[in-house]
Amino acid sequence: MPTSPIRDELSNAGEIRLHCVQWGEQGPPIVCIHGLTANAFCFQAFADELAPNHRVIAYDLRGRGESDKPDEGYSVPLHAMDLAKLIDTLGIERPILIGHSLGALIALYFAAHYPDKLSKLVLVDAGAPLAWKTPDEQPAWLTASVARVGIPVSSFEEYKARLQAAPFLGSYWNEYFDIYLEHDVSRNSDGSVVSKASRTAIYEESINFAQALPEQQWANVQVPTLLLRAGQALFFDNDQLLSEEAAKAICQGITGCHSVNFPTLNHYTIIFGTESGPAQEIQRFLYKE
Repeated sequence: MPTSPIRDELSNAGEIRLHCVQWGEQGPPIVCIHGLTANAFCFQAFADELAPNHRVIAYDLRGRGESDKPDEGYSVPLHAMDLAKLIDTLGIERPILIGHSLGALIALYFAAHYPDKLSKLVLVDAGAPLAWKTPDEQPAWLTASVARVGIPVSSFEEYKARLQAAPFLGSYWNEYFDIYLEHDVSRNSDGSVVSKASRTAIYEESINFAQALPEQQWANVQVPTLLLRAGQALFFDNDQLLSEEAAKAICQGITGCHSVNFPTLNHYTIIFGTESGPAQEIQRFLYKE
């Protein structure tokens, strides 16, 4: 049975409000940062494993989920600033950060620029320069993910069926995907649904990816770091977000970085509880002095 959140509300982060979810009532705090088109509930599987001994907090990035969606202002540095303000609002000291995909780039930038505001860093399948320069060059699986944003679909069932048709999702579907999907869409009076993520936000984000400059952040990370890599391809051979060479570069650049590769997990299944390995590796890392 998935752990129910003890907190599900809007919190101030400067001039905007961010939707926050918390699982667990005691222990060191963990703050989770999701990917480009996702929402806070993509971390439900991790929360189930970690909440018995930690306060696990996830939030919707600006422009996603239930968070505010300003007309402009979407980049990794701005997300890092939001995170710093959110941590102050929540009154937590030096949380552990877990970031997936875009969230990993945000967590990495945050660790380099706000070193006194975190205690440990977990990067999930990202943290290196992207292999493409323009949206036209990005991998097909990412193009498919972005394409759903802002486009109404006739029913929730159809929306779910389209995602399940993806070979890197459908055969791995479990209750965590269902929980995530329930929070991914707004339902219209005619029964149609549409992703809660702002298409404007995603477009501006894609243009501003270059501002993340991950390779310039590595040397400034001062906390213990764990990197989890998804080794399984999605549509085509070698279309992973993070190559083996890129993962090695991250660990060479970040002092004391430890890396674990999961050859049977892809960019999405690595966080959705299809295997226990990622959560177990995070637990080991958190309890290691």
